[in-house]
Amino acid sequence: MRRLLTQETDARSRIRIDGLTSRAGYLIRQAQLWVFEDFNATLAPLDIRPSQYSILVVIRDNPGLSQMALSEVLGIGRSAIIPPLDELQSRGLLERLPTSDRRTHSLHLTGAGIALLEQAESLVQEHERRLMDKVGPQGHQQLLQVLKVFGRNRRAPWCSRDRTRSWPETPGRHRHRRRRRNCWRR
Repeated sequence: MRRLLTQETDARSRIRIDGLTSRAGYLIRQAQLWVFEDFNATLAPLDIRPSQYSILVVIRDNPGLSQMALSEVLGIGRSAIIPPLDELQSRGLLERLPTSDRRTHSLHLTGAGIALLEQAESLVQEHERRLMDKVGPQGHQQLLQVLKVFGRNRRAPWCSRDRTRSWPETPGRHRHRRRRRNCWRR
């Protein structure tokens, strides 16, 4: 068995991927895999996923935020934001309070949510240290600066503020219709 694993490892090490390692998209995806695996493992003791951590941080920093505003800032669809909010609420980590507009609720962390987020923050700092160890302090700062370009301006490539721009001519373009319509609102 051990010999078989060694042979498979040797075979994989001989596979050439030079055509990929010169592509930013491939390397970003490889980095994303490492970051997500480490981040998930880091937060596993708290039974919290990266998207839930992001939700808790944004609500902590913006108490009273609406579900729609939260979904927009995190780039999560309005209907897709409901299940993680329901789960966090059922765990007693956040609460939805009614507003003067009966169609919306304001989001607030509970005491338990604040306490869990404090624990998560110290674990996330460990994750960031591991990432910094991998790329070095200067590389970490450069990485943050490069990635910030994508962080706040996530419009889809077919999305433009110019409404005269045509939709991409690709099969299945109807799947993008909702996203396309939503991009005008940003």
